[in-house]
Amino acid sequence: MNHTCSKCDSVWGGLNTAHCTACHHTFSGITAFDKHRSGSHVTGRFCLTPTEVGLVDSGRAYPCWGFPGGEKFWNEGDTFNEPAYDNRVI
Repeated sequence: MNHTCSKCDSVWGGLNTAHCTACHHTFSGITAFDKHRSGSHVTGRFCLTPTEVGLVDSGRAYPCWGFPGGEKFWNEGDTFNEPAYDNRVI
């Protein structure tokens, strides 16, 4: 199933794929999406360019940014800003 953005011509597929309605880049997953967002939730969030935060073309049939090596691999020093779950399977 393909998804489309009503504000741009982007088309993407996949259940985990995320599209930013601010900058209109598409990301391989929510972790890559979160990586490109910066700023405070109080004073305002903004987008960084995917290359600024170390993301690369994920090699899909459509323009899509992801982590080098895939979504499950993290770069040294990256943090996961969600509550920890003891029984979580990643």
